[in-house]
Amino acid sequence: MTNVQLYLTIGMPTLAILVGILLNVVQINGINGRIGGLEARFNNMEARFNSLEARMDNRFNNVDARFNSLEVKFDTLIGKVIELDNRVTRIEAKLDLR
Repeated sequence: MTNVQLYLTIGMPTLAILVGILLNVVQINGINGRIGGLEARFNNMEARFNSLEARMDNRFNNVDARFNSLEVKFDTLIGKVIELDNRVTRIEAKLDLR
């Protein structure tokens, strides 16, 4: 076996392995770049969801406040109706209408 044959026997597989490693590194860097892009998109979506959640919370709080206001008004109205009913009942009792 000559020196050239020895070099080719050792060098060719070594060169193939080094080229394979280089290609793997290039592919991994490409994948990392794509994952970084996806991460940025997910962060953007998270920010948009947080904004949407804040707006929804604000609107629900406004609706709750309006319902609470209506509840107070209805309670006042019911109190007035009960008071009016009591007055009519007393007037009927005094006039002996029932």
